[in-house]
Amino acid sequence: MSYLLHLRSFLSVYRHNSISRAALALQLTQPAVSRHIKVLEAHLHTQLFTRLPRGLAPTPAAIELERQSGPHLDALDQIVGSGGAQRATLAGPLHLGTSSGFARLLLASLNTLPSHGIRLNLRAMPPPALVAALATGELDMAVTLARIPHKGVEYEPLYEGRLQMVCSPVLRERLPKSAAPKGLPLIDLQSPVPPLPGFWRDVYGGVADAPSAVVPDYQAALEAAAAGIGLAVVPECLSRPLLHSGQLIALPLPKRPPPFNLHIARAKGSSKAADRITLCRQHLTDAARHW
Repeated sequence: MSYLLHLRSFLSVYRHNSISRAALALQLTQPAVSRHIKVLEAHLHTQLFTRLPRGLAPTPAAIELERQSGPHLDALDQIVGSGGAQRATLAGPLHLGTSSGFARLLLASLNTLPSHGIRLNLRAMPPPALVAALATGELDMAVTLARIPHKGVEYEPLYEGRLQMVCSPVLRERLPKSAAPKGLPLIDLQSPVPPLPGFWRDVYGGVADAPSAVVPDYQAALEAAAAGIGLAVVPECLSRPLLHSGQLIALPLPKRPPPFNLHIARAKGSSKAADRITLCRQHLTDAARHW
């Protein structure tokens, strides 16, 4: 029995950390890819992946199998041009819009698009401009903070998380245990609806002090907080890497913070980039489970 197809499925799951994303890349069904993994595990008498709350993690046996088989399968693909037809179908531009400050998060989630021949054009705009660009066809799809009603645009939820307040560890000794951090410098965003006033009202009650710094977007707020400029209100999905590295700390909060949502927006009707939009959407929804 040849296990070449099973190894291809294994390698795709290994590289995507996801059955669904691997199936999409291979143009197979998810049950077929899962079956290939089970057959390999039975043949090798070992488990290849462990299931995590978000995605899959390779076992030591999987890491070794990838080390031994990956280069050879890649070489075969180059020789026979496997996947060339799929890449030809998907090849072309994809115009994606997003709110300012989320480029790094999205690009990390879409880093395999070039392997499909997709040329990503990412643009940052405020939500009203994103909707207008979708309606005119300037953008193929967008990831937006707000659902602005428009007869030519449809939305679907992508991510739901929470806002939190963060700061540099240099301010740790000045932080209260649960009370409002009065007297400490605050950072807010340049926005028609900046996050600081609403967050402060919901979590601490009352009115926040005037910010000591106002920055363009959430990414700039993270950088300003890490630099010790003050306390910033930011989404969990953006702050998590800096929290894990110790560059930021999260304040304990007396009440549950307000929610934070991201949406996928697309123009209604058919599109020449429909296949590219579908692949991009699948990558984003898979990645958002890990945000």
